[in-house]
Amino acid sequence: MKKLIAMACIAIPLFSFAKEHGHAHGAHVHGVAQIDVAIEGKTLLIALESPADNLLGFERAPKTEAEKAKLKTVTEQLKQAAALFAPDAAAQCKAAAPVVNMPSFKKGEHSDIDAEYRFDCASIPASIALPLWKNFPNFKKLNANLASDKGQRQIKLKSGQSLNLK
Repeated sequence: MKKLIAMACIAIPLFSFAKEHGHAHGAHVHGVAQIDVAIEGKTLLIALESPADNLLGFERAPKTEAEKAKLKTVTEQLKQAAALFAPDAAAQCKAAAPVVNMPSFKKGEHSDIDAEYRFDCASIPASIALPLWKNFPNFKKLNANLASDKGQRQIKLKSGQSLNLK
C-alpha cells in the first residue's frame, strides 16, 4: 500500500501541474482513451480518462431530452465497474464503489470524463477483459499505462483486446 501512496503522491502533483499549464488531456483524440493501471499487492487500481464524445457521442451540454437521458445512462454505466473492466475470474476481485467525474461542459472547452476504480483481489489478476469495447463502441484505442512491482510499461490496445498484466 505504501507504493500506491507513493505513486499517487508523484502522480497527483504532475497531473495538477499539467492541468494548470493547459496540458491535461493533451492527447484529446476522439476514439482514444487512457487507462492507468496500478497493482499493489492484491489491490488493482484503474483510472480511466476519456473524451466525453467516446462515451456520450457529444462534448457539450446536453440539449435534447435524448442527450440528457444518455448522460444519465452513461453516468450509471460508469458506476458499474463490470461494465468496463473484468479482471480474470481466478483472481476473485471485488470492486469498490468507483469515483466518476462527469464533465462540467464549460463553453469552449473539450469535455472529458474521468473515473477511478478499485478492485480488492484474492490474487493478482493475469488479465483484464474490457467490456467497455462492447458497451461503448466509440472507443477505438486505449493507451494503458501499467505500474506494478515488476516495473512500468505502456500498452496500446485496439478495439476488442484484453489487457494482459503478465
